Amino acid sequence: MKSYIKVVPALVSLIFLVSSPRALCQEEIIIEGPPVITTPPPPVTPPPVVDTTPPPGPPIIPLPTPRVDFTPVIVVPTDVQPGLNSFQDKNFNVFNLNYLSSPKALRGVHLIPDSSFPEEDELQGPVSGIIIRHTQGTRYQKVGPYVVKMIKGEILISVKKPSQTALVITPFGNIAIDSDGDAIIKLENGTLRVMNLDGRGTTIKVKLDKGPFAGSTGRNRQAFTIKPGYELIASKNRLNRNLLRPKDGIARRHFKILHNSHLAISEFSLESALNASDVVADLRQSLNGTRERRILGDMAKMAAVLNHMNGIQGFSVER
Repeated sequence: MKSYIKVVPALVSLIFLVSSPRALCQEEIIIEGPPVITTPPPPVTPPPVVDTTPPPGPPIIPLPTPRVDFTPVIVVPTDVQPGLNSFQDKNFNVFNLNYLSSPKALRGVHLIPDSSFPEEDELQGPVSGIIIRHTQGTRYQKVGPYVVKMIKGEILISVKKPSQTALVITPFGNIAIDSDGDAIIKLENGTLRVMNLDGRGTTIKVKLDKGPFAGSTGRNRQAFTIKPGYELIASKNRLNRNLLRPKDGIARRHFKILHNSHLAISEFSLESALNASDVVADLRQSLNGTRERRILGDMAKMAAVLNHMNGIQGFSVER
């Protein structure tokens, strides 16, 4: 009995241990706190895209391209006066033409056969499109509905549709202006100037067969067409610097001397002629007329075309 009693405490202890498993292992301690909130990272904003495209410029308006209907110049060797690099002149000790004489001037003219030049009895059609303006002191005669005889001074003659052709008689020969042609014709002190303002192709024709050009036939004939922006100079005297480059406010470049120094071709700035010519100024004063506005508009367009196509370098005004 005593041995049983000794065993009882041990059994009780064993039962207690079996009924309390937490005693066999360490109790887990949980510390409760505020909930952990995980904040997502802020979205990555890409840098703004910079537009590197340049802003649009002003609209580009293409200039009209003149009709290419000029035949290449035929240079007749017998027409070109040799030895023109320098010559004696009463107004100059030695006048050097090296920097003036240029074959580029011959681009402005083209030799034509005599048969292609109109005669007075061939002219016909309406005359309403023929307009003449002149400077003070100019003298000319209308010898027919289509024909003007130049005595002295300066005229601007314009031919527009429905008119076909007008003819100007001068001491050196005749000048024909066909429809859509405008020309300045100046005759002073035995020197004739013909400036094509905007006539294209074969619109402006000159036939020189009087004075120093009388008897010119065959290869020596002097019948030309003149391109816009070019000037033909014919004189009874041998040409000098004063005649080639007058002090008229018009810029010129590229000269060529022909026919024993009695004939020259040069290129002039149409833009400067519109600003400096007295006869153009007279036309501008009549802007109330539809025909006058049309003439000035045609010349202004041609000036822009010539500046665009040929450039403005090399022009100079004689002071």
